[in-house]
Amino acid sequence: MTDIPRFTLVLFIVNFVAASILGGVYAVTKPRIETQKNLAEEEAIKEVMPVSIGDRLEPVKENGVIKYWRVFKGANPKAAGYVFIAEKYGYSSVIETMVGIKSDGSITGVRVLSQNETPGLGAKIVEVASDRTLWGALKQIFSEEKEAGNKLSPYFTEQFNGLNVKRLELSKGSVQAITGATISSKACVDSIKLKATEILNAE
Repeated sequence: MTDIPRFTLVLFIVNFVAASILGGVYAVTKPRIETQKNLAEEEAIKEVMPVSIGDRLEPVKENGVIKYWRVFKGANPKAAGYVFIAEKYGYSSVIETMVGIKSDGSITGVRVLSQNETPGLGAKIVEVASDRTLWGALKQIFSEEKEAGNKLSPYFTEQFNGLNVKRLELSKGSVQAITGATISSKACVDSIKLKATEILNAE
């Protein structure tokens, strides 16, 4: 019985040291994580909102927190569109997307910011479809002439482009669900439609 207090003390010290190390690592890496997150959001905004539609952003805040961005073209005082982050829990994680829409509700782009869905199923929302073969890829690697192809986007989010959020739904005529990942697909569609409708009604 005399060993129990000693073992308890040792366990306490080990846990205290481990917690202190984790706390220190978090304190050091937090600013870098925030910086990377902000850079990812800035890049996503550029992808979902073409400069041809809007080249100036104005954040709309509530209690100091950005709810969405109004998008303007040049000196035009009327908003040409909006950019926002939509999120909803899918099958195994919260799916967060950056979305751009015109003032009439037409979607200009969708990009998944974060997700931890099941690999091979829900995670396919960020999978890029390509018709390139292994042989073609190898030829490209060893070829002196490099192809300047367009950047490929995930086929699931590409379906949203041009659709109107007012009629957005999971169906053959709108956005087709990923096979075996209906829950993840529906979470994306529902979160985008809900947030977009909220913004358009507020404007």
